[in-house]
Amino acid sequence: MHRAFLQRALVFYLLTLIVFGFAYFNFGVGYNYGNSPNWVLRLGYEESGFTLNADWTVNKLWNIYGGVYFGSDLGLIAGPTIYATYDYSASENAFSVVYGPVVGLTNKQLSIQIGYLSDFRSIADISDAVFASLRFYIPDPPGMRMKDKLYVEALYYKGSFKIVVGLLEPYF
Repeated sequence: MHRAFLQRALVFYLLTLIVFGFAYFNFGVGYNYGNSPNWVLRLGYEESGFTLNADWTVNKLWNIYGGVYFGSDLGLIAGPTIYATYDYSASENAFSVVYGPVVGLTNKQLSIQIGYLSDFRSIADISDAVFASLRFYIPDPPGMRMKDKLYVEALYYKGSFKIVVGLLEPYF
């Protein structure tokens, strides 16, 4: 029994090391234009193939979105994404969840994603269902190799346009 416990502990330790060793904390600040104009604060977790971010539009709403992405050597990505919104200024229908496919292109300096997010109970207006994200990674200063990544992101969904400046900070 003691040996089985040690084996499980070792497997758990290795999985934790792999997940945290290749992942980033995501911190950001920006502004939301459109339906709920106000400042945005971002906190999240990102690694290659998985993203989970929470955006708080100050005194208006929370947006939590994430996805699992499968990529190719050419930088093409595709996968399912989920986008949850909690609007605490609305009197009814304050919580909504939509999901759908997202495709994109990613490389060292740029990440582009576009998708169709809906609850799929009815056919949605295309302008309400389109999700688009463009992220530009700021290059490292000449002669320096940084572990963290600074980025500027523009995100559009359901009539809101966010511009966020963020920092991906590695765990180790």
